[in-house]
Amino acid sequence: MPSFLFKHHEGGASNYGVHDTTIVPYTLAFALCSIFIVRAARVLAGVANLKRFRYALYVLACLFLLVLITTYPYKINNFLDNLHIGTAIVLFYFETGMAVWVALVLLKDKISITLLIIEIVGFLTASFSLRGTLHILFVAQIITALSFGTLLIRAGHRLDC
Repeated sequence: MPSFLFKHHEGGASNYGVHDTTIVPYTLAFALCSIFIVRAARVLAGVANLKRFRYALYVLACLFLLVLITTYPYKINNFLDNLHIGTAIVLFYFETGMAVWVALVLLKDKISITLLIIEIVGFLTASFSLRGTLHILFVAQIITALSFGTLLIRAGHRLDC
């Protein structure tokens, strides 16, 4: 359903969570993302110096679940719409903060800093899209998701968990 990407009122990934033809893959994407993040956090249970990272992963998994849960009813009324958008904004801010921490504190290498810059560009693009200045929210969400996900994968490999 690519038309969602280009309509003024249907610009974000959440629109795939409210239509019969796309609700199953959307739900699986968010639910599995949350499940795999929790599994990764559990691997860190015995690593004392990565305790903060583990807790950050738990918060991240919860935020993904909250975004998923608030997706289904968000078109019912303004309150539910604002709740969903607010939850998604909190997730975006948390991801961006976590990306800064992972890239600049945990990994400290050129590739991670490049991924951080890409993630911040996606974050800013999403911010401008939500304000109505741009209309490429889905693209911004993909940019942030891919760069942030790659940072997390690199952290897992580099920290030798």
